[in-house]
Amino acid sequence: MGVLARKRVGMVLGLVGACFLLLLARLVYIQFIWAEELGQQALDMRMQDIPIQPRRGIIYDRNGHELAFSIDVESLYAIPAQIKDPSETARALSDILGMSYDKLMSILTRHTAFEWIKRKVPDDMARQIKQLKLPGIGFTQEAMRVWPKVSMLAQVLGIVGIDNDGLEGLEYEHDRILRGVEGKFTVEVDAIGEELPHSQKGYVPPVQGKNLVLTIDEVIQFIAERELEAKVKETNAEGGLIIAMDPSNGEILALAMQPGYDPNKYDEYPTENRRIKAITDSFPPGSTFKPITAAAALESGAVSPSDTFYCGGSIRVGPDTLHCHRTEGHGSQTFYEVIQNSCNVGFVQIAQRMGIEDFYKYIELFGMTSPTGIDLPGESRGIIVPQESAKPIDLAVMSYGQTLQVTPMQTVTSLAAIANGGHMVVPHLVKEVTDNDGNVVEVTDYESVRQVISARTAEELRIALEKVISEGTGKAAYIPGYRLAGKTGTSNKVIDGRIAEGKYIASFAGFAPANDPKLVLLVMIDEPKGEYYGGVVAAPVFSAVMRDVLRYLEIPPQEEPVDETAQETVIVPDLVGKDIVAAQTDLRELGLSGKIDGAGTTVVSQFPVAGARVLQHTNVILYTEDEEEPAEGMVRVPTIIGLGLTQARAKLVEAGLSLSAQGKGFCVSQEPQGGSLVPKGSMVKATFRMDVGEEFTGQ
Repeated sequence: MGVLARKRVGMVLGLVGACFLLLLARLVYIQFIWAEELGQQALDMRMQDIPIQPRRGIIYDRNGHELAFSIDVESLYAIPAQIKDPSETARALSDILGMSYDKLMSILTRHTAFEWIKRKVPDDMARQIKQLKLPGIGFTQEAMRVWPKVSMLAQVLGIVGIDNDGLEGLEYEHDRILRGVEGKFTVEVDAIGEELPHSQKGYVPPVQGKNLVLTIDEVIQFIAERELEAKVKETNAEGGLIIAMDPSNGEILALAMQPGYDPNKYDEYPTENRRIKAITDSFPPGSTFKPITAAAALESGAVSPSDTFYCGGSIRVGPDTLHCHRTEGHGSQTFYEVIQNSCNVGFVQIAQRMGIEDFYKYIELFGMTSPTGIDLPGESRGIIVPQESAKPIDLAVMSYGQTLQVTPMQTVTSLAAIANGGHMVVPHLVKEVTDNDGNVVEVTDYESVRQVISARTAEELRIALEKVISEGTGKAAYIPGYRLAGKTGTSNKVIDGRIAEGKYIASFAGFAPANDPKLVLLVMIDEPKGEYYGGVVAAPVFSAVMRDVLRYLEIPPQEEPVDETAQETVIVPDLVGKDIVAAQTDLRELGLSGKIDGAGTTVVSQFPVAGARVLQHTNVILYTEDEEEPAEGMVRVPTIIGLGLTQARAKLVEAGLSLSAQGKGFCVSQEPQGGSLVPKGSMVKATFRMDVGEEFTGQ
């Protein structure tokens, strides 16, 4: 053999040896290093797992009433490799399940180890299918969520998906606690998916989730939802909400929202109905924000309760003119009367004394620039003009609750700080977590976040807000025998960043008892038709809910209720145009008293208006103007507020003026205002409504 041949043989032997060594190394790797992993893969191929869903934990109200729980149901699955006759199987299942034959065939002929056919099958269907004993077709246990109270607290509780996972509300926020641990049933199969006879089988039981105990009281929730639904229907409103909170610790006792839905069949309702608008949506708070402005001004030292303010019906802020809801103005007022009368001009003056820096300092402390931290998903932080770009007009308008937007939860939480002596609390819904044996495994402990205002300032505000109901714009919220504090609110609705003309939000926020608050309550009615003032629409709802809740909580009245039927009532006379001395005499003869507001000698308007029926000893406010002699060709505009259309026109014609009327009923506003000097023959524009009192009680 030549040298060349020997070299070639050597090269071949070398290559063979190298290959042998590589194969040996591979064999060693597979046998000793990769063996465990490959063995597990082989086992996984032989072992078929069938999942078993756990029951989700139960959600209780604070008194142990079930608000959501799970029941065991059966779900239908297929192991395609074990199906002998897919066509016949599909036809049999189609007749029972109501599914299309083609869809079933596509499922049963897939090259997969496991396929769902129908989840959570009704019991009657499951029985029929089991009787057929179809090869490759089986059932496994799953859990189906049930909300037994139907629409009660629906948005807050939320919904659950087909895979037992929380999708919205508390079901989503606390899914980790409620979900539980999935179990499984395991069988051994051969290469084509057939179950091996006498094969090993495994069973891992599911573990039920833990339970939530809420701060919600089912009875209070029922009362709130009942009254809210009735008012929304009565006013043909777009919706509304009610929040009830314990001001001492932030526990939410009720959170009702309209329109609602049934979470058991949520797909039959608009998605919008599932929004938790109390925390996700922000609204102009209107006059319910005024207590925050007042509290900030008192605490900062910018004003004191003894200060006085003057309202002439409007106020100029730079080039802009802002108007009070009472076109004639409120005249000279104390700090308490500014709140009592819900006077926009007075609040502008209060905010101006405070300044932008202090104003923003306190609205931040009151939580108006950040989420409240409630244990629900999707909370908004509201919309407020940034401090660095805020102008005097922004400060003025924000002082009475316009321009800025806050969530209802921010509103009720800030009011709770006034009710509880100045502490900001965290609103929350979960009280504790329990296991399946009822043992408490976790307690939710929410401490006060910070001291916002002093106890003294809080007490001053409580006194002022009590007068709103006893003497001011919130009289419709009065409950005989109880001391209540609150504030009305009426605001223009904002849509896509713009004021929606003709669309309003009527609200009322308050607490009781005023001297020892146990409950803070916010009522909001969204876009009521017809009447839209908070004092007319929302205050009666506040009264109805608060009355029933106070009785349910067994909170006794603080004083004997006044029996108005036992007191004599009188009709307020028409005093407009009379000398103040004569007006006072007329009032005394009827058992009434008069309060002069203004420096003039002639009554230009009055409140209550002529024709109103009031109790004896009621104080009638007589508004006057300084009587200067009109120049030649000029006339003084008479006040027609409270007059009917015919009376108003006759009075204007007598003064040499004409009338442009809008609406019908009684006059609630006029332009130019009463007492103004205008050229003879000018036109007075006036708005008439059926309820003469709404302009004065609606703020």
